[in-house]
Amino acid sequence: MLLATIDRNEMVQRFLDMYSAEFRRPGRADQPALYREQLQAVRREAILAMVMRIESSLPTRLKVSVTVRGAKRRTKGKKGAKTKPAKRAASMELGIPFLDLFREEFFVALGQALEWTDEDAEGFWRDLGLYEQLSGSAPRGGARPARGSKAGASGPFVDRVGLLLDASLMEQARREAGKFQAELNAAADRVLQKVFSRHRDN
Repeated sequence: MLLATIDRNEMVQRFLDMYSAEFRRPGRADQPALYREQLQAVRREAILAMVMRIESSLPTRLKVSVTVRGAKRRTKGKKGAKTKPAKRAASMELGIPFLDLFREEFFVALGQALEWTDEDAEGFWRDLGLYEQLSGSAPRGGARPARGSKAGASGPFVDRVGLLLDASLMEQARREAGKFQAELNAAADRVLQKVFSRHRDN
């Protein structure tokens, strides 16, 4: 579903075409060979960005708080409040295996769909790790960016796509890449919503 969202909707093609038309830069008609290389490179970055979005959203979707594992909380207040930490811990213990299983099946399916070789897989994991490091995201999850935040205006996707898009006008290219990342984030959210909606229906 993730790849279909990118490819069937031609998200990367539309992004590149709109950029070249709006800013009068070379496009698919002017430099077709360069366009094809740019298309493949930006598509790969788009997949990385969407995978990062899904990764950061999974703990919330599965109600797993991976960053506070083992934390204690005071239980003063209403009668029965002491049972809440135990319930939360139990839900985390149940949720974490589902989180791991989802990730395992997701990445296996992604590799099959993209027909990865061992070298392709290693390169993707390396770049995903770089995305996580530069985004300040923990490899095992993390907080989901707030709606309407301007987080998409900076980060590894913006920098790398800005360089691929138009190195001579980097700030302009980064700004447009930031807008495109917001579209990718929204698309990834829709994909994940559909997946979990189907799960509930079944």
